[in-house]
Amino acid sequence: MKKIHTISIFAVLVIAVSFSIHEVYATTTPLVTVLPPSPPGVPVGGIATVLGSGFLPGQIYVFLDNTNVDSQTVLDDGIINISFLIPTSTTPGPHTITISSDPNSINALALPISITVTEASSIPEFPFSFSLVIIFVVVTATYLVIRQKMTTNFKHY
Repeated sequence: MKKIHTISIFAVLVIAVSFSIHEVYATTTPLVTVLPPSPPGVPVGGIATVLGSGFLPGQIYVFLDNTNVDSQTVLDDGIINISFLIPTSTTPGPHTITISSDPNSINALALPISITVTEASSIPEFPFSFSLVIIFVVVTATYLVIRQKMTTNFKHY
């Protein structure tokens, strides 16, 4: 009669069960951060970005206080990266960002995040990129140098 090795059978069962448990049974809470951090916060009309990981695949919604401001489909990697505009109707001060699976109500999938909304900037942003300004300066300088050379090397007969 053969001996049954209970330790071997137990080890095989433990390994089989551990690989068969799906990630749905995980109890970890997704991690979420917001950019720019508070302080300094984000101005009214500015852009805030929510970064997170550990979400289950599917559609999620971002709420600023009780207002749905954006949504994203979470892929299998569970990572989110959502940039949204702070509405101009938002009052400066502390606010809460919440991630939800329902577009109409808040059922927090992660811990809510505090964000500080500041006054809108009174100084308008420069309407051109810095690269465009550099190109304009180089083209203008080249034009002036060529024009100068043409007038100094031009011989009258």
